[in-house]
This record gives sequence, structure tokens and C-alpha cells, in this order.
Amino acid sequence: MIILLSVILGGLLIMLGTACLVLLVQYKKKKKANQIRIAPTSNGIDCREFVTIGGISQYLHHRGEDVDNPVMLFLHGGPGEPILPFAQEFQIPWEKHVTVVHWDQRNCGKTYFNNDPKQVTPTTTVDRIVQDTYEVVQYLKNKYSKEKIIILGHSWGSVLGSLFTKKYPELVQAYIGVGQIVNMIDNERVGYEKVLESAKEAGNENDVRALLRLKPYPPNTFDGEMIRKLKKVRKFQSKYKLAAGPTIELIGNALSSPFYTFKDMRYFFISGAFGDGQRHIWKYLMESFDLASMGAVFEVPVFYIHGERDWQTPYPLAREFYSTIKAPLKQFYSIPDAGHIAMLERKEIFNEALFDILERANSMVTTK
Repeated sequence: MIILLSVILGGLLIMLGTACLVLLVQYKKKKKANQIRIAPTSNGIDCREFVTIGGISQYLHHRGEDVDNPVMLFLHGGPGEPILPFAQEFQIPWEKHVTVVHWDQRNCGKTYFNNDPKQVTPTTTVDRIVQDTYEVVQYLKNKYSKEKIIILGHSWGSVLGSLFTKKYPELVQAYIGVGQIVNMIDNERVGYEKVLESAKEAGNENDVRALLRLKPYPPNTFDGEMIRKLKKVRKFQSKYKLAAGPTIELIGNALSSPFYTFKDMRYFFISGAFGDGQRHIWKYLMESFDLASMGAVFEVPVFYIHGERDWQTPYPLAREFYSTIKAPLKQFYSIPDAGHIAMLERKEIFNEALFDILERANSMVTTK
């Protein structure tokens, strides 16, 4: 009887704790929604819509205080990891300067749930998503009566943004790479060496042995074994604060997002960056992508913002490639004590860099 009573009481406490957590998250959602509301009398926009892009329904979220401002398309990372659930944590100051457009890419986030994943997965290739980007940019040009759009690409989005900018420079006002990827194999090699070094410096023999068992890393070919090893390396990198990883703060931010519902958040458990829906892209990244081999000449202004503690897309590799770039205007912004998600980790310094970029990019337009 005592044991049964303890079980019942334990169950009630768990239920009570869960209920309190749900109420707290709902409270935070309402509070954030009120804080970020755009005044109805302004020339601003807060538009959430599905648009037919590449033959399927894809999600766009527009926010800004003045639709006459430049438009900036945020290309999220992953592949397969929308940044929109965290946008309320960093984006609001941007909206005075630009209209920010988030796009849940093919087989991602809200777009994932608005289509049949079995039909979309075979089409989720790099070539198709570059073409999707073209259609999104054309849609934004028409919607806002703009000649060009600013492209900001983060992590995988920096691959997509670089490919798009090289292919369609006439559509791009400026390109901003955040956590810029230059070569994925080099990324993994350098990132692995760094985390192994960190484990040795910490004197953690168990981690050292576990990492050494992953050799050779990275593997030469993309397959399930490569994904398995990559996931393990990411966990160790996250442990030693060398890469982005789940934290209580990040999870809380996502759950209390005014832009994503609990239903939307299911996507991260169903698919996400390493899901089957992104395998075509991963194969391209691990076997084919090399930005340096495509040439360092850009026809548009190029800006990089990079966390100095970022070893997921290693800072030294981005800095080295940047030094070779030839563009009408270029600038590299180092964010001290920031990792892979610099816009969340050092918001004020990141914003200073971004606003300087926007001022430079806009001045080039006005002086022509």
C-alpha cells in the first residue's frame, strides 16, 4: 500500500511539474508575442504565409517595421534546421533596418508538414533548393518592388547562399555568410582535431579513447557510417563548447517561441538535420562541395560574420578563404567568445556587425 501510494504521489508530482512547465512556456509565449508585436499604424509587416515554390507549398515569415526598407532573406542551417523558432531572441532589433524573411526550406519545419515528405524527399537536392531560392527571391522582389535582395546564409545556409550568389549575382544586393562553410571535409577534419586536442587538455581519457575509435575521420565516402561518426563528433564538440548543441536555454527558447507552435516543434523529433529527408544534401556536402574550387571572385559585396570559438564551421578556414575573395566590397567581422550561433551568443556585437554591413551595402546602392 505504501509503495502504491508512493507511485501515485510520484506520478502526481510528475504531472504537476509537467503542467507547471506547460503553463510557464505558454506564459512566455504570450509575453514574447506582446513584446514583439508590430504597431498596426506603422508601415510594418508581420506576414505568415505558404507560397507555391518549386511545385510545393513552402512557408515564408516576413517581419519588419517598414516595408520600404531593404529585404533580407535568411537562409537557415542544418541542412534541415529552421532558425525561426529562435528568431524572437535575436531578430527584433534587425527589423528597424530590414524586412527579415525566414523560409522553412524544402522538407523542413512548417514546409515539411504542409506536404507529403515521401514525395518531397527525392526532390530535396542541392540543385532543386538553389532553384527554390531563385523562386523565393523572385517572389520577394515582386512583393516588395525591389530590384535586389540581401542574402544572409547561416551554416548550411552559407553553402546555399554562396551557390545562389555565384549563379544569380544580378539578384543579390549583398551576401552575408554567418558560420561560413568552405569545404565540409576540411571542416570535419579540423573540427575533429580540435575536439580531440580539447579532450586531451582536459585529461578526459574516456573521451580521448572514444574519439580515437572514430578514426579515420572523416571517412572518405558518405554513408550511414559517416553520419554515425559525425553525430558522435558533434556531441563531443558540443560538450567542449566547440559546436552548437542542445541546452536548456535553447530548448526553452524554442518551446516558448511565438512563431512556432508545439505542433510545429514535432518536426525536430521526426526529421531534423540528419533525417532521411536531407541525405541527398549531406552527400553533396561531404563528397562535392568546395567553395575554393568555384573561385573566389564575387560580383556582389561579400561579408562574413564568424564566431571565434566556432569549430563546427572552423573560424580559421573561413578566415583563410575570405583573404582570397575578390569582390566590389568585402569585410570580415570576428565575434569574440562566440561559437556557431553567434547571433544568439553575442547579440549586441553581432548586431553591431550586421548594422555596419547594412549601412555599407545600402551606401553602395545609393551612390550608384
